[in-house]
Amino acid sequence: MKIETHQVVKGFIFCLTTAVGLSGNVLIILSLANIAHQEKKMVPTDVILSILVGANLTLLLTLGLPHSLFVFGVKYFYADLDCKFNGLLMRASRVMTIGLTCLLSCYQGATLASSNPMWAVVKVKLQNYLISIIILLLILSIISSLSSGLYPVVSANMTTLKHAFNMGYCISIYPSKFLFELIGFVAFARDAVFVILMALSSVFIIFILRKHAKQMKGKRRSDRTQETTAEQQASKMIVTFVTIYVLLFGIENIIWFCQVSIDSENLAALNDTRVFLAFCFSTLFPFVLIAFNKKVKSNLKCLVINCCKGHLSYSAH
Repeated sequence: MKIETHQVVKGFIFCLTTAVGLSGNVLIILSLANIAHQEKKMVPTDVILSILVGANLTLLLTLGLPHSLFVFGVKYFYADLDCKFNGLLMRASRVMTIGLTCLLSCYQGATLASSNPMWAVVKVKLQNYLISIIILLLILSIISSLSSGLYPVVSANMTTLKHAFNMGYCISIYPSKFLFELIGFVAFARDAVFVILMALSSVFIIFILRKHAKQMKGKRRSDRTQETTAEQQASKMIVTFVTIYVLLFGIENIIWFCQVSIDSENLAALNDTRVFLAFCFSTLFPFVLIAFNKKVKSNLKCLVINCCKGHLSYSAH
């Protein structure tokens, strides 16, 4: 099979982004597991981050990997049922990613403002019902993604189809334009609720951080250092997460609205751009986490050093 130059470039970009994302998220989950083993406990933030890493890995394996391999002619799915299951898993993992990012930002906002009795109660409630909230998010993710498992097939004659989303390795065929747009708008509304909540939480976090910075102006440097620790770094990390997600979500949905308005659902370049944006957050996630989370960063350094020492001692024998 002859592969054109632009396909090779596209395939390389997709493969590199997917490989980096998978490797980074695996390192993060190993680091978080090691921290939990050392400390004999997991704080709520680490619990959310761990499950978020799992959602990232699932999204990369169900969206990034098959899309990357397809460019080079690797057949990933052989039956319609494979496509349907992958579509459901991919969409559900994406909803989990946005839902957990929203939960993370809300929890961090409540933690920063916990000196206020009202927010202290909210923080305690979130801690006590954290697992229940995550289970509810999982149920919501699966139920709201069922439509993504109904319409995908392995192949179809694209010349006769008007309303289909062509991933190459799988094609989602919708019975009508109305249903295609309805499913899209419902998904957009669901995701928009999460995005708005996380954006408001981030604005609240920035407000608290600025207020805290003003209070620190009159204090000595040593006092500032003691108080400006993990919580502020975690807050900056979460604001960065939200900023990246909002930007990617905004660009992706602008493209989708353009596709709907000009009847270009099958345009390959637009589809590829939307797919890339959909899993880009999962690849960037480990880099942002390592940049702001000193505990994870130092733990990763220890893991790398221990691996190198183990390798050197094995080579010596």
